[in-house]
Amino acid sequence: MDEILSREERLVRALRSLYSSCGYRPYRMSKFEEYDLYAENRSFLPAGGVITFTDTNGRLMALKPDVTLSIAKNLTAGPGGSVRVYYDESVYRAPDRQLGFQEITQAGLEYLGEADAYAMGEVVSLAAGSLALIEAGSVLDLSHMGFINGLIGALGVGERARGELLRAIAGRNAHTLRELCTQCGVSGAPVERLCRAVGLYGPLRENLRELRDMSVNSETERAVRELTELDGVLESFGVSGGVNLDLSITSDTDYYNGLVFKGYVPGAPTAVLSGGRYDSLLTRLGKSGGAIGFAVYLNLLERLYEPAGPEYDADVLLLDGGSGAAGLAAAARRLRGEGLSVLVQRSAAGRRCRRTARINDGGEVEYLD
Repeated sequence: MDEILSREERLVRALRSLYSSCGYRPYRMSKFEEYDLYAENRSFLPAGGVITFTDTNGRLMALKPDVTLSIAKNLTAGPGGSVRVYYDESVYRAPDRQLGFQEITQAGLEYLGEADAYAMGEVVSLAAGSLALIEAGSVLDLSHMGFINGLIGALGVGERARGELLRAIAGRNAHTLRELCTQCGVSGAPVERLCRAVGLYGPLRENLRELRDMSVNSETERAVRELTELDGVLESFGVSGGVNLDLSITSDTDYYNGLVFKGYVPGAPTAVLSGGRYDSLLTRLGKSGGAIGFAVYLNLLERLYEPAGPEYDADVLLLDGGSGAAGLAAAARRLRGEGLSVLVQRSAAGRRCRRTARINDGGEVEYLD
């Protein structure tokens, strides 16, 4: 069966198997949701427009621009329990700074419940496993919003400056960071500490000591403890060596409150996987508990899945040489019974098949090449 599936279809099948192995179950959602859900949570959504329409009941609906919001709204973990779901869905939105709407295909998972060290380690290890299924040589980079927010909090700047600082951090722009801090009347050790943190990159374990040295308050200390626990869990899962620390990974929304991460594979120009912890979204939706998940953006993998060799319409092109429809049908059936794909037509014009055949006078299939 695998032979007739495209590479993307085989990947989705492998991802489903990977996620199911940890107790995650499939989640299907409607293509439509009430627009209010997205209007009230716009800062959680990636930048871009939402396609809306009015249904026959007069309600304003949206063609789904996001899956996580739907899961967070519709599913709730019971006391002491958890919700583990995976999905492969298409979402529809206008990419930032681009014209027109796009269908964005993605596969991923969400964990709702007590997001302890094990749960975070499980999700991150599944993210690393997803990248490994896509391509060898993949890289998973992670950051912690608690640590970044703690360092920014130590500067004592306002909310507007905080947003500008986050954008400079995402661009690894130490010069802009210093300029912004100067404009806010901040200088010295807190500024240099932030610039030093933004420049960190490498294996998580090798950078934990430096993070401890840079910790300045309870928020950064809590982040360091979480990352240290996470490193231990990832080692037990056998993936710690493939996970890097990169504090330039940030989010300027109000929803990601802890771990955030991105995944990269050779040949893709941008991150093909993105995820993080979003307890604050549950709080906004009136729910308690933790939440963490990620999505693999399958549409970004199209370049990787271009065929390496010639494509064929079928294994056998069976030419109609006048043997009649019944004879062609019988011959095609015999060939398909041998596991071959068969295309029947009057001539070979415009077709590429592995072999060409016709039915001879004795009613047998005769190959012409």
